[in-house]
Amino acid sequence: MKKMRTEGQSDFSMNRRDMLKVMGAGALLAMLPGYGLGGSASAFSPSKGQGLIFLVGDGMPLGVIKGMHEIRTRIYGDKDSIFYSRMKDVRSALGHASTHSLSSVVTDSAPGSVAWSTGSKTSNKLLASLPDGRPLRTIMELLKDRGYACGLVTTARVTHATPAAWVSHQMDRDKEDQIALDYLKFKPDVLLGGGSKHFAPSARKDGKDLFKAFSDAGYDVIKERASLLAYEGLTSQKPLLGTFASSHLDYYLDRTNQFELGNKEPALPEMTRIALQKLSRHPKGFILQVEAGRIDHANHNNDAWAAIQDTYELDLTLSVVEEFLRENPKTLVIVASDHGTGCFGINGTGPEYNDSTEALKKYQPIKASLEYIKKKMKKEASPAEIKDVFEHFTTYRISDEEAALISKSRQQEFRLQHGDYVVQPESTMGRILAHSIYEKVWQIFWDGKAILRRGNVGFTSSHHTAEDQIVLAYGHRARELGLGRQVDNTYLFTAMCKFFGIQYKNPTMTEEEAKPLIKTASMRDWERHMEMHIA
Repeated sequence: MKKMRTEGQSDFSMNRRDMLKVMGAGALLAMLPGYGLGGSASAFSPSKGQGLIFLVGDGMPLGVIKGMHEIRTRIYGDKDSIFYSRMKDVRSALGHASTHSLSSVVTDSAPGSVAWSTGSKTSNKLLASLPDGRPLRTIMELLKDRGYACGLVTTARVTHATPAAWVSHQMDRDKEDQIALDYLKFKPDVLLGGGSKHFAPSARKDGKDLFKAFSDAGYDVIKERASLLAYEGLTSQKPLLGTFASSHLDYYLDRTNQFELGNKEPALPEMTRIALQKLSRHPKGFILQVEAGRIDHANHNNDAWAAIQDTYELDLTLSVVEEFLRENPKTLVIVASDHGTGCFGINGTGPEYNDSTEALKKYQPIKASLEYIKKKMKKEASPAEIKDVFEHFTTYRISDEEAALISKSRQQEFRLQHGDYVVQPESTMGRILAHSIYEKVWQIFWDGKAILRRGNVGFTSSHHTAEDQIVLAYGHRARELGLGRQVDNTYLFTAMCKFFGIQYKNPTMTEEEAKPLIKTASMRDWERHMEMHIA
């Protein structure tokens, strides 16, 4: 492992991500099939029916959207982000949604997605069901019954809570082997993401080969990025299943810096583009949910740069959607987040906060997610070895004391002053990357010249948070659906039903009715769930 020679500078040669930054945001689109030299201006053909694209930034508070926009415009040289361009557009509807579940003011991803897909609140960990076991009809089930095409795309496991809540009625989101069977029963037209371990006979507890089962059910089944990119040239009328990693796809930051990852795992814009090409051929119309699922995981890890980069990937995905809208104006786009995570915040730094912009830019040299860096640290690594690995991937020198703290945070019994920074050692590494020291001018205040300057993104915990979340709607009939205001997250189901002319209402329960049915997991079970959820 090489030592970094100069703080803040990398010894890496220019790679795919660096080229994107030099060439601008459109570079990734240029790398997609149909966008290269000699390709057509648009990769999409007009569709016959109307469509709805529901894009989710899981665990994506406004702070990380702001961070992505500032990086994109101040460092990458882009005029604007798609997020901000559409938020500023007078034709858009911009609002925010409350997110509480029947369990608490802070929601899990499962009831957050259930609220959208069914219009009903449920308790944490439940999919498309009420706490008393009554199943809830989802928007995808309603549309499939009416002849529409349905698709789900995610950078997480396809069996993860956010996509699963639009199809599955499991009473525990962690039963992902069963959720994979629910997909086989539902038969979506497109299903793309990670999670192959829940389809492979060697990894499933029941030994079933779901890849063969999907193939026998008439699906095209693909497992590599190259196969996905080649797929667009086919005229196959079969539904499509693609899983490209055993668990979640790797972070965008890692896929664009570690060649072996980016070469085998597709980007979210690539998967979205293939899904739209396929679904838009359907004469009746379609609904597609697209999830940038790992923004949430990065925020759980207090990994500011990975969170910004996965939000950037979602913004690049919106560029693909822009291309689609030019050929298909009868398409509604809804962008939403199910909950906040970690309270991602860009903190003011330096006298009069005037060092804040430069502090945010300090994340740019980082070449790997904290998750990837942790994997590169040997189980019994010494503080000196940990220091070597950390400095190699972040480009920042750290003190012996900071290296020792990372080593200590890897121990199972490690706890900070309060127990909310539970994802370790990532949270500790995230705090180190946000550490600065200023000259002591007065007895109390540190507001002089920066002696040590790193990043400035702070987190309040490793957990979900309760703040209202963005709802952005644009495209066909966007301003007719009542989304440009504060709404409850359940209203998004109502808006989608209005768009498709569906009248349907699911049963509901109150918090008082649900309370006797809610069982709280033990702390150890909760830790196991968190490990399963994020890793």
